[in-house]
Amino acid sequence: MRRRSALQLLAAGAAAAVLSPATSARASTANDSGRRKLRIAIVGLGGYARYATERLLAARRAELAGFVTGDAAKGRDFAGRFDRPQAPVYSYEDFDRLAADERIDAVHLCLPVGLHAEYAERALVAGKHVLCEKPLAATSAEARRVTALARERSRLLMPAYRAWYSGALQAALGRVRGGEWGRLVAIDAHKGFPMALPAGDWRFDPALAGGGALFDIGPYSVQLTRWAAGSLPARVRAIRRSDPGDPRFARVESHLAWLMEFPDGAIATGSASWRYHLQNHARFGLERAWLRLEPATPGIGERLFVGAGDPARVEELLLPIQDQLPRMYDDFAEAALTGGTPQVSAEEGIADLVVLEALARAAAEDSTVEVQGVTG
Repeated sequence: MRRRSALQLLAAGAAAAVLSPATSARASTANDSGRRKLRIAIVGLGGYARYATERLLAARRAELAGFVTGDAAKGRDFAGRFDRPQAPVYSYEDFDRLAADERIDAVHLCLPVGLHAEYAERALVAGKHVLCEKPLAATSAEARRVTALARERSRLLMPAYRAWYSGALQAALGRVRGGEWGRLVAIDAHKGFPMALPAGDWRFDPALAGGGALFDIGPYSVQLTRWAAGSLPARVRAIRRSDPGDPRFARVESHLAWLMEFPDGAIATGSASWRYHLQNHARFGLERAWLRLEPATPGIGERLFVGAGDPARVEELLLPIQDQLPRMYDDFAEAALTGGTPQVSAEEGIADLVVLEALARAAAEDSTVEVQGVTG
């Protein structure tokens, strides 16, 4: 494998896509040093919240301002661990008191999927901006309702799609859309890892999780597929696997694989699984080349490979290593503080749920399902 620099391999348009103008501007520490920051409370202090909180500390336009948890001791531990001993700690029971707390401008919901809509609505009614982990809600109907409430309350609602802030992904999308190697023909995107069963893990409870592997990690591959194709699929098929004899998968799927057909004729395959051994890749097949992200959607460290040329060659684009979460927080904060538009809209969250629901239905009915629009 020959390795070249990004400047040698990226065309001007693709190079510009690595960092959009808005994101590039937000990366300037000189411009941010004296500006007000968006004060964010983390809601739900599970394993992912710990990782997200660490990354929030690296943001330039946002800052850690409080915690919401069902365990007061855990809240105090977080406050001390992240050097915020005076930060307010709320319980879920007194969540609505956020409305009177001027120390908090926004919340980041790191809750089980089945609670996303409820707490997004409560935060919006309390006058707070909302950054919500994926998927945006348990159903597309809930997501539409919360989106409408955000507009009514003039507050920002944004799904926490950190993968969008990947320079490698943007470089790949720039090449896919640039037309240099012909039209997009095929997409193949997979993500999965073994999921264990600690006591009370909400992911195996369909009421809290919204579903199994599909709703938990499926959004990553669905996002990459939609973004590359530039549209919703026209129709989908899917195969679901569970195991009534396994306490993990008696009520939720362990694995779901799909086939999608897009209006322009592109075909996509993919899967979400809790049985894979660390699968995380995406491949975009063009008429005269292919691009592969592997790993595709880590928080940091994604890699981009290109197969092209005559004779055929495989090269890696050497791109700057970037941490997605601080960039996501800064984009959210900039939009919330200025009344602007973030790079990822609530409609993106609705679009994912429309596809996820179609896939779940296709698997349940063993049929081809037509995909409705975001506003349908």
